[in-house]
Amino acid sequence: MKINHIIILLFLVSVKSFSQEIDGNKVSQIYEVRGLTAAQVFSKINFAIALIYQNANDVIVFNDPDSKRIVIKAMAMVPVINSYKLINPKDPSLLDYVDYNHDYTIILEARDDKFRIEMQYQDGKYYDSDGTDFKLPFPAKMDFLASDLERFKQKAIEEMNQDYFESTSKKKKELYIQSQPRVINNYQKTLKEYATILFQSIYKKILDDLNEDEW
Repeated sequence: MKINHIIILLFLVSVKSFSQEIDGNKVSQIYEVRGLTAAQVFSKINFAIALIYQNANDVIVFNDPDSKRIVIKAMAMVPVINSYKLINPKDPSLLDYVDYNHDYTIILEARDDKFRIEMQYQDGKYYDSDGTDFKLPFPAKMDFLASDLERFKQKAIEEMNQDYFESTSKKKKELYIQSQPRVINNYQKTLKEYATILFQSIYKKILDDLNEDEW
């Protein structure tokens, strides 16, 4: 799924929420819906989910009106910069981005006047036309440190020293190595944006339901 930045900006307009919290592969946010009981908020969340997911019953694995909790398990297609395309820009067989499958879990909790969403990503996998799966060389984190980026640059150096890349020019190898921080920074940004779009979609559906005129 390619992220549309205009959509993000539209969703962020007039959003009443607390700051987004990120911890590794987890991202969470609290939204205000004043004037509603926890039961009413819980009902609105269920309605929003039913509208957003094509087959809501297939992704909802826990839905408890007593605890006001819902757990969703689904899959996101997250585009990741193809480092090999960066060093072989004229190769038509290589894509600029590769869509990696990321299983994720969402926990929604309703309270009086507010609700909380937490999303946890699993590490990304890519399946080629033969069905072979390839894992991303870095985990599905959204808070990489500078030390992490240096570590992955070192892994890239080790990769480029493999016999498979013996014929690759020194210039291309260096370009690949130096591209790793850019790739990872873009990746963690995309994970955040994907979660933000989904969170705001749920919140917007709830607001639309609250503001619907009588008929």
